[in-house]
Amino acid sequence: MKNYFKMMLLMLFVTIQNAEAQEKRVLHAQEKNAIITSIKTHLAESYIDLSLSQKMITELDKNLKSDRYNKTTDPSEFSKTVTEDLQSISKDLHLNVRFEPERIAQEKRAVSEEMKLETEKKMAMQMAEINYGFAEAKILDGNIGYLNLRMFADVKYAEQTATATMNFLSNTKAIIIDLRTNGGGVPNMMQLLSSYFFDENPVLLSDFYERKTDTKTQLYSLAEVNGKRSTNKPIYILTSKHTFSAAEAFAYTLKHLDKAVIVGEVTKGGANRTKRINLNDEFTISVPYIQAIHPITKTNWEGKGVQPDIETNEKAAFVNAYIDAINKTAKSNKNALLNKIGYAFLMENSVYNAVTVFQENVKLFPTNANAWHSLGEAYFINNDKENALKSYQKAVELDPNLGSAKEMIQKLKIIK
Repeated sequence: MKNYFKMMLLMLFVTIQNAEAQEKRVLHAQEKNAIITSIKTHLAESYIDLSLSQKMITELDKNLKSDRYNKTTDPSEFSKTVTEDLQSISKDLHLNVRFEPERIAQEKRAVSEEMKLETEKKMAMQMAEINYGFAEAKILDGNIGYLNLRMFADVKYAEQTATATMNFLSNTKAIIIDLRTNGGGVPNMMQLLSSYFFDENPVLLSDFYERKTDTKTQLYSLAEVNGKRSTNKPIYILTSKHTFSAAEAFAYTLKHLDKAVIVGEVTKGGANRTKRINLNDEFTISVPYIQAIHPITKTNWEGKGVQPDIETNEKAAFVNAYIDAINKTAKSNKNALLNKIGYAFLMENSVYNAVTVFQENVKLFPTNANAWHSLGEAYFINNDKENALKSYQKAVELDPNLGSAKEMIQKLKIIK
């Protein structure tokens, strides 16, 4: 009986393997030629930069004649290779070829209005579960607002959440908007959030030019928003190399309209509006077809990324923005406030941030013994015994009556 079951399992395994082998899609040379021809047509018609489209077409022709595309018959690998070729010329991360037959088939199915409403309802519920990208909003010590925004959701779904968040932050002295993990989204959310930083007179945020139709449209800040605006306070936007698309638009727009300080890393570099086109029943291409043009710079961040005003690594961006905000807004007792912030970071086990804040405190108040004592404590927790000893010694030099600092000096000397 055991042998029988083993045989049956083996036969089932072989049957599955054979079925998978039969179902595996093999891409033939004629199909690849047709796909490349279709790509070339859409690039020539719609891609934002005619000169670059011609260069990409030349590259595709060259690679088609070589063995580059003959090396693979796998549709996904072929898509990846063609995408690499297009991006090697354009440096455009929005430009992608994809193998997605299921998506195309889904689009072509006849869908009733009832099914559309149900799909939209499910999408709204899914977005609500992540709070439309508004991951965290809080008031930091020193009355500095902080917003962790993970996506730019459609205002159709997220307007109430965005409005509530901006009103929650409206009484702060400065606002830090964290886009370090934001991959983009919908322009109308960028427009809404930007509008809270301008008065009721609409300001031109961006021009958009479409080469195919030779038309230009414009995006302005909104004359009306719900609640209180934050027009006269420092705004900081945190960026990383992962910040992309609409998140970059938000940062670039406010930076060059002198409304925000960008802190962090150079962003990913995707500026232009994109449309997805079906090349056939299995392949699609995402083509940037509308160029964003900033009213001040007369250009955008495509292929270059948004350049930070305060350039630092992703990890340090938040604490650097926070310190700058405190320096610009705290009018009195700054020494005590920085000390409080540093210890708050220690309580959260954010030792790197704590050390950075205490370092700023001794830089601003070099004759304050308590500031040096706090820095010594942070260094000690960070297992930096050498700098901890120096800091405690400096504290005792400034105040010989600091018994706790003297005790730590003796302890460190013994450990050393």
